[in-house]
Amino acid sequence: MPKPEISHVDLHDWGLPYRLGVIAGACFVGMVVGATALGLIGVIGYFNDLWAVDLPTQINWAKLSYSPWIGLGLLTAALIAGRLLLLITDGRPRGPADLILAAQRNEMPELKNGFLSVGLTVVSVSGGGSVGMFGPLMHFGGCFSALVSRWSKRIPLNVIMGAGAASAIAAVFSAPIGAAIFAHEAIIRRFGAFGAGPVVAAAFGAHWVAQMLVGDTRLFNVSNAPLLEMSTLYMAIAVGVMSGLVSVLYIHAVTSMPVLARKTNIPLQWRPLVPAGVLFVLSPLLPHLLGHGLGTVSMSLAGELSMALLLTLVVLKIGMTSMCIGFGLFGGVFAPALFIGAMVGGVMDSFVPGVGVSSFAILGAASCIAAVIGAPLASVMIVFELTGSYEWAVLAMISVVTANQFSRAYAGRSLFDRQLAMRGITLGDDQLAHNPTQRR
Repeated sequence: MPKPEISHVDLHDWGLPYRLGVIAGACFVGMVVGATALGLIGVIGYFNDLWAVDLPTQINWAKLSYSPWIGLGLLTAALIAGRLLLLITDGRPRGPADLILAAQRNEMPELKNGFLSVGLTVVSVSGGGSVGMFGPLMHFGGCFSALVSRWSKRIPLNVIMGAGAASAIAAVFSAPIGAAIFAHEAIIRRFGAFGAGPVVAAAFGAHWVAQMLVGDTRLFNVSNAPLLEMSTLYMAIAVGVMSGLVSVLYIHAVTSMPVLARKTNIPLQWRPLVPAGVLFVLSPLLPHLLGHGLGTVSMSLAGELSMALLLTLVVLKIGMTSMCIGFGLFGGVFAPALFIGAMVGGVMDSFVPGVGVSSFAILGAASCIAAVIGAPLASVMIVFELTGSYEWAVLAMISVVTANQFSRAYAGRSLFDRQLAMRGITLGDDQLAHNPTQRR
């Protein structure tokens, strides 16, 4: 791997006026990325409403009927996705792993392939693909900011790409602090000569735009505050253990499925029809698997889903998300991780009711996200920003740290790092972890 190009700027040129200009530019990038991210989510929401059906709270074999709108949505998305795959170089959609690699090498990301991949995600999720959109939106933010950086080559690419990625997360989650931490923890992975200023400016610029466009709205509302007792601490540890094990399975499934898809020898253009067909078959019984699944997450947070349904969704969401990504009905892994974690937390609620809180699904969601994307600190901070609860943040730290021990031991730093490792690319501390002699 070539050495990162640390900088092509004379440090003496980085005076206060220039630094303030960089901050202002990062804020502008954040505002544009934030508005675009919200717009794309609005497009996805519009098309999802066209085929949306009621979500049952338990598995019911008595009432099974197929919706032609779901079938039409999946078929249309699969056919368009197949055409888009042919336009992407080597047929491999780009995602956060490629953005991380570009940031670590301080190189320009593949803009054409990146933007096409974001379009592919919008199509897939709009039609009902069992994938997310947060990771691709983050990738879009990084690509857009890299494009803007061409106007001023003096801005370090890793900084501006991290700022763009943070903007998308800040706008969608209304969590600018967590988004800024995420950019440094998962994308940039170091503090350069500019410090955290541009990333923080971009995150708050995106957050401000989101406040202006949609108001003070959040993806989820968790208003109750748990009691910090031994019982809740033990439950947080249990949620962390369960989330860690499930995250390891999820990471291995997502990274292995593209290999299986290639072995089928199905032409690239027609591969998306495979997961689309499976999703349609399952749709009467489990419509929860369609799309990003945030409605089901809200139901889990409210404790509305039965134990059997929760367990079924954990297993099948892993399978369907992996199949969609592997066979080209491409999308993000962030929202599915949130979905799976919320189901795991909901299972814990069912096992141990009446401990002073209404839902541990928020802990499962945070733990799975942290393990999958390799950003434990950001995940804890996002929980704090979403709930405004010190108690939830403390429990999240316990469950997140526990889950990360399992994921680090059996799947590496993150799903993205594992994707790169399967391409023969090793980054950062993972290289040290796999070569213990280098520690001496």
